[in-house]
Amino acid sequence: MITKVRYSKNPGKTIDYILNPKKGAHVVIARGVSSLTDIGILTEDFNRQCALRPSLKVKAMHIPMSFHMNDTAMLEAHAEEIIGDWIRHMERHGYRFDQFLVGRHHDKDNKNPHFHFLANVVLDDGTRANLANIGKAAKEASISITEQWGLTPANHRKRMQADKNKDINKNENRTAGIHNHRHQNYAEWNSNPASNEDTNSGFTANNDRETAMSSISGNLMEGIAELIIQPTVARIGTGSGSSDNTLDHDKNKNKQRKGGRRR
Repeated sequence: MITKVRYSKNPGKTIDYILNPKKGAHVVIARGVSSLTDIGILTEDFNRQCALRPSLKVKAMHIPMSFHMNDTAMLEAHAEEIIGDWIRHMERHGYRFDQFLVGRHHDKDNKNPHFHFLANVVLDDGTRANLANIGKAAKEASISITEQWGLTPANHRKRMQADKNKDINKNENRTAGIHNHRHQNYAEWNSNPASNEDTNSGFTANNDRETAMSSISGNLMEGIAELIIQPTVARIGTGSGSSDNTLDHDKNKNKQRKGGRRR
């Protein structure tokens, strides 16, 4: 059982909504009114009570009451008793309702069973009803009635919805993380030209070094090949009385020295 407190400045308009024939609505329980079916009479009853305190802007309190689908059969048999116990729980905790009605909607078969509680803020003596912390009190009353009647706890539905939302968020975060990672890598590459230049310059330098080494290696190999293929050739005289052969020239000098010594 879940309740949510709302307020109404126009009780007649709220009554029209609660007892809308299109929603298959009907009054389950009421107090301080002269009809259970005539919307016009119900509106007059509420307006007459409100006239006892015309200065109040908020005229009535509207509390939707929602139950789990599993509780449908229980509500079909004991709706008046369950709602009556909720009202009595509220009254025991200092909340007084002199004029109210509770309508039930049957607008959708697959929708959770739900009711609408409407209470006049003005009491029979013209005083204003106590509304302090009424939202918290309504929640505590709902928990108590749920336990008393063995209804489906509200946290059962909240836990199921929370698990569903958690799975959805996990999938969305995973997809967003992959997208952001790809976008970040692309942005870093394009937004950092210095890194690109460093990379390109490093690549160019490596190519230059490799080219230089290749050139040196090539020259060295060519030199070795030249030494192997071209042996040292002694230059022979031209027949003009002089000789370019260094070896023969040295031998002649040695002969002359030896001959001089003999003299």
